[in-house]
Amino acid sequence: MHKFLVAGLFSLIFFWTNPNFAKSLDGLYFSERLPTENGYLILGIEIFTEKGNSFYNAQELRFQKSRGWEEVLFVGKVTREGQDLVLVPEACQIRATETWGKKMALLRRFDCDHLEFRLGPFGPGPLVLSVSLLGTWKDVPMPYVLDHHPGDPVAIRFDAPQITTEGIWGFHLNGLGGKDPEKSWNPSKRIWEPFQGYRSQPGLQFYRWKRTFSN
Repeated sequence: MHKFLVAGLFSLIFFWTNPNFAKSLDGLYFSERLPTENGYLILGIEIFTEKGNSFYNAQELRFQKSRGWEEVLFVGKVTREGQDLVLVPEACQIRATETWGKKMALLRRFDCDHLEFRLGPFGPGPLVLSVSLLGTWKDVPMPYVLDHHPGDPVAIRFDAPQITTEGIWGFHLNGLGGKDPEKSWNPSKRIWEPFQGYRSQPGLQFYRWKRTFSN
């Protein structure tokens, strides 16, 4: 009996003190900008819950010097297996444009329900995605974890020599009309703060816009 109580208490302490278990799985998860053979990619995953079931949107922005910009889009379901989240896509497509800032056109849709991605482990250190969406990178670190409400327009801002101004790319950004963000993500405090201008600092910065009907 004593051993059972000790084991149970240890499990509860682990649950309470591990931030990944103590909070909802819902949120935004982003990689760093990762180099590829002819450019780079940035990967983002939005996890959300509807009627007790978990779903995800995954987006991968890819730049290739010879082809310009591609955006890979996956949507599907999320299940839990041990300390990992299992992401199984149900619909996948690629959009593309040669010039940054122009609307991306649908390049192709493809079958992807045979694929499986794992996000974990839910323990110390950054989460890791088993593979990037098109298989370019294995074991992709996802060091950026943002509090998020499903459907909110959220984007990263990054410097890139291939575009004239800093890139704004992310989730649910249709219809912004050039408006400034409403919030900025403070990574040290892990909270959204009122927007006070774009920051000049290395790495990725994250911003949230006010949700409108057009989004």
